[in-house]
Amino acid sequence: LTGAPVKGVRVSRFDRDTVRVVFDLDFLVGYKLLQTSTQPRELQLILNAFLKDVSFHSATKTPEIYIDTSYPVSYRTDYLFDPHRIVLDLWDVTLTGPMTTIPGNNGWVKNIRVSQFDPHTIRLVLEIKEPRNCIITTAQENMGRLVIKTVQELLGASWVKDGSASELVLRSSGEMKADPIFDEKTKTLLINLHHIEVKEQMLSELNKESTFRVREKDPAMVQVELPIPEHHQYSIMLNEDRSIMTIRIENAPLFGKIILLDPGHGGADAGAISRHGLREKDLNLDVAVRLKKYLENLGAQVLLTRDDDRYLWLYDRVAIANRVGAGVMISIHANNHDNPKINGLEVWHHPERQESAVLADFLAKEVIRKTKLYFRGIMASKDFVLPRETEMPTVIFEMGFISNSEEEKLLRASEFKDKIAKGLCQGLLNYFQTQTTLAE
Repeated sequence: LTGAPVKGVRVSRFDRDTVRVVFDLDFLVGYKLLQTSTQPRELQLILNAFLKDVSFHSATKTPEIYIDTSYPVSYRTDYLFDPHRIVLDLWDVTLTGPMTTIPGNNGWVKNIRVSQFDPHTIRLVLEIKEPRNCIITTAQENMGRLVIKTVQELLGASWVKDGSASELVLRSSGEMKADPIFDEKTKTLLINLHHIEVKEQMLSELNKESTFRVREKDPAMVQVELPIPEHHQYSIMLNEDRSIMTIRIENAPLFGKIILLDPGHGGADAGAISRHGLREKDLNLDVAVRLKKYLENLGAQVLLTRDDDRYLWLYDRVAIANRVGAGVMISIHANNHDNPKINGLEVWHHPERQESAVLADFLAKEVIRKTKLYFRGIMASKDFVLPRETEMPTVIFEMGFISNSEEEKLLRASEFKDKIAKGLCQGLLNYFQTQTTLAE
């Protein structure tokens, strides 16, 4: 009875052959009493939904009408002309108060009349100023809400060059609701614009442009097809009232960069093992794979010294690094200490490699910002093989102590490992962008 206007249920013997069940209600509501075919000895009482509210939502240029009921309902729509009206019947719904007329919003809708058409049907009549294409849909965030909205019109699309970038600008008569899908195989961005139509003449004009294609998928959806060149990335922006959409295409910021990631340990070398069995070698590889994905999305070529559970001698890792011509190398590790209270992240570099120290600083700042971990500092040592023997800026990134129970718990969490990977990715992006600026 959750959500129903039932205050309580009383059961009593009314007479010798009758049991009476009384439902105490907050207000009168329609109902159906059914005998199910599967359980003939059971009766099913189905209470009508009740109308909670009818309102205008004016957050956009073209207001929407919200019809809220106590739970999802079925409905039927009719359109009448001269005078112009939309008639909406809600089935198995009860109006808890008297019939009413709701004033319009000084726009398309003059008023809305609400009445109980029959014991199981509420009728809403919208008096409108002129016929318009409109749709009625269930709100995704609230299944007990029907939304009446007018279908927008795609007014234009233009292709604009902006320095090294290009922009596709779409304009509509009102709010655009987009569902972008990127096809990895064809490198094509498909943008489905819901509740939008495009006139035939406009469609013909738009498709004279060879850079993109526009098509009508159904009477209330337009699809825009835009190829994304190799080694480019796109972003989608909407203005405040969502009537203008800009799709910006530009060079991937890390295109041409080779980055080597070294997941520490592996194979017979498990690295540190926590009290609860977290093995450092597994953690290192997990974060490295996540980081690889984020960097590749920015156009980088990302190599791993190992992509599975295998043992690599330190000098084999050095040989890989010096052979592939990477711009930087990050060796990913987790720390361990006999004292379980020791915690925090560290970044190590060779004291005579200034560029490695710069890289360490960029990485540390972004990971700290993302994770809020205690920072033990940027450390320098001549003893570590990788920072000493590799030919490119190289750091060892210690992402916390698995010997510390709180940090072990964090390092087990997928969301936290993502934060580390995203922090490292942003740190690398900042590092390379600074290098480019200095070179210019």
